[in-house]
Parts: sequence; C-alpha cells; structure tokens
Amino acid sequence: MSNENLARRTRPIIEFDGVDITSAILPYLLSVTYTDNEEYEADDLTIKLQDRESLWLEDWLEQAIKGAAASKLKIRCTFIRENWTGGGADEPLPCGEFELCSVKASGPPATVTIKATSLPFSGQMRRDKKNKAWESYTLSGIADELAGSNGLSCMYEASTDPFYKRREQSKTTDIDFLIDLCKDAGISLKATDGMLVLFDQKEYEARPHVLTIRRGNGVYTQYALNTGAADSQYSSCRVRYAEPKTGKCIQGIAKTEDYNEDEATNQQLEIHAKVESGAEAKALAEKNLRLHNKFNRTASFTLPGNPYLVSGVTVLLENWGGWNGKYITRKAVHTVSSSGGYTTKIELRRVLAGY
Repeated sequence: MSNENLARRTRPIIEFDGVDITSAILPYLLSVTYTDNEEYEADDLTIKLQDRESLWLEDWLEQAIKGAAASKLKIRCTFIRENWTGGGADEPLPCGEFELCSVKASGPPATVTIKATSLPFSGQMRRDKKNKAWESYTLSGIADELAGSNGLSCMYEASTDPFYKRREQSKTTDIDFLIDLCKDAGISLKATDGMLVLFDQKEYEARPHVLTIRRGNGVYTQYALNTGAADSQYSSCRVRYAEPKTGKCIQGIAKTEDYNEDEATNQQLEIHAKVESGAEAKALAEKNLRLHNKFNRTASFTLPGNPYLVSGVTVLLENWGGWNGKYITRKAVHTVSSSGGYTTKIELRRVLAGY
C-alpha cells in the first residue's frame, strides 16, 4: 500500500540478476518501455539512461557487456501504479524476466540504451538449425518438449490439439518450426517470462472486454484507425488434399458470416494441406480464413498508463463509425518516463465474428 495522501505516480522496480538496482539507476533513468506482443514475437524491455558524466559508458557499460557474455545477464522489471484509484492502493504490472541482448551508447545528449528480450538469443531455440522427425505427437506435446529442452516452461490454452502422425523439422530452428506448426493449425504462440504460451485467438476473442473506448470520452490521448490492404480480405477459404494412393480428394470450405455468393468481388483463399477428413479440412479452412482476414480493421490508441491493457485482452470501440465493435489487443507498449509519467499504447485488430 502507498500513502493515500501522496499524488498518484508509477514507479518501476528493476532487478539485474536478482539484485534490486532501482535506487542506483533512478537518478539516470530517462524511460523504461515494456512491449507485450500477442503472437509470434518475443516480448522486450528497453531501458534508456542519461550519461552526462560518462559513468555508464566508461565504467558500467564495459562490465555489463563482459558480464552478460559470461553469465547471460537476466533483467526483471515490474511497474507499480500507486494511488491511481485512491485509498493508497497499488496496482502492479509484472513485465517478467528478460535476457540482455544489446547495449547502445549515443549522443549528444549522451544516452545509454539497454535492450533485453523474453526469448534469449543465447539459447538454442532461436539459434541452432536442427533436423528431426516427430512421430505420433500432438502440437502441445511438441511445444512442451521444445520448451523443456530450451529451459522454458509451456502453457497450452486451446481446446483443440492437433495430432501429427509425422512431421519433419528440416534445417530449422526450434522456434521457427513451432511457429510454422502453430500457423498451420491456427494457434497463436508467444514467448513471455520464461514461458511459451500457445492459445486459440478465437477463444481469447470471446472473453469479456476490459475497457470501452468511446469517441470523445477522454480515456485516450491519441488514436489512429486503419483498414487492411485489398488482398487481406477473403470471403471464403478452401482446403484440399488428394490422397496419393487412391486419388481421393478431401476438401472443406469456410465462408465469412456475410458471404454472398452473387458478389462479383468474392475472393477465395486456396490451401493445399494434408488432412484426414472433410471436417478437419473445414476446421483448417476456418482457421486460415481468420489468419488472412484478421487485419482488415485495425486501430491504435495512446492512453494514460493502464496495467490491465496487455496483449490478448479485448476492448470495445463505440461511436467510431465503421470501426465500431470488439477488438483484441495485439500489442501493448507500456512506458514509464521521467518526463511523461506512465503511458500505454495499444495496437488493436477487430474481432472476427462468424468464423
């Protein structure tokens, strides 16, 4: 609990290899930015410091680089929002654990920028290309084994779990192989805080929204609305597979909720993939249709800092004309700075109904 008589504020807590260095770093701190990505990208942390006395450049920087090379420096960060809702209540945003990946010095003015990632470059998962045959595995089983062999834990949050008689990993890193499997299955993947998380976006989209952003209601400071490219919108998708021995064709077709067979501009996405049944083909068609259409309506908003706005949560837009509706957060960027306080920028895409 904070002192309820003090003005509201947000403070970062920063640890290097388990040691709280917040008080030491605070006099030099310009900003801390935590980027929380929804899928296929690692989360990252960026710390910017002023270095007018060259303390960091001439002393700490060299030690940090040597230390990071030897021990894979771990950085942990938490944002604490104090007294924003009154009563001295604290609201934490645990950003997670990251591994140092780069340090940059620039100027004038003299600054040092420290960047860290939730999926370490030092590990084999994103570095070593491998060859392996995976036989009689589920997607969750492959993900769990790959995570464990790379020192990570795994969380599988999807009601469907594809089964593979055989899949070939050929001259591919573990993370790229897993991303390809997830994309084919319509499952999203993210790396955060020492964990691989696999989830079904459709199930996340169905969750209740955490915030309503109404045009002119004052909860935001900036906004931008966009539509996708012309080729990002398909009206249907067909998955087909011809069995080599019998020549039998298995197919499944998925259509958008507002599909009109008489519409001259209809575009159909064609996918050729190995499937066992028409039901499996249709399910895969639905997932691929979602995958290709999901960026048709996008928006971004900058708001006063909000620890509840993280990737995967949904928000509702009202009084925005053609952009009205429910959206899922694909990226949340939280920044605490010495000049601007605490801000959150969210990038949204509209939830896809009827898939």
